[in-house]
Amino acid sequence: MDKMYTLDDINSQAIVKIAKHFLESGLSLRKFCDAYGSFSYITLREKFLTVLPFVNKEVALLVQEKLEKKRPKKVEEDKEAQERVLKAISLLLEQDMTISQIALELNSTEMTIYRDLTVRLKQLPISNEIKKEVLMRLREHSLNNLIPKGR
Repeated sequence: MDKMYTLDDINSQAIVKIAKHFLESGLSLRKFCDAYGSFSYITLREKFLTVLPFVNKEVALLVQEKLEKKRPKKVEEDKEAQERVLKAISLLLEQDMTISQIALELNSTEMTIYRDLTVRLKQLPISNEIKKEVLMRLREHSLNNLIPKGR
């Protein structure tokens, strides 16, 4: 699965091969394009929805089903997100890690960790004291980043 695809590959029969690779990869379309494509996920999505049904209806239906599967929008419905939020809280409060360090530790993005510690934190049944502590620690980290280093 270490092939790179180009825009030239997104035509006719090659689209079936790419679609099968996408289905086998287990990745989201965006992550698949980051890993294997030199084109945007929007371009590939359009080709999957317009070209693929004419070339191979069976594969097109499988791809469409996978594309329509969405992750839960609320953290209360997403166990994986809940676990990540709790781990992020622990790393922030117990090990005083920054958002960047937490993102590296949890193999996530900084934006996801920031969202976990601000928005998603409020959606979970966690004590108000812990929520306040997290927000205070984030504020401290922000203020520390404003102070010039080496002075």
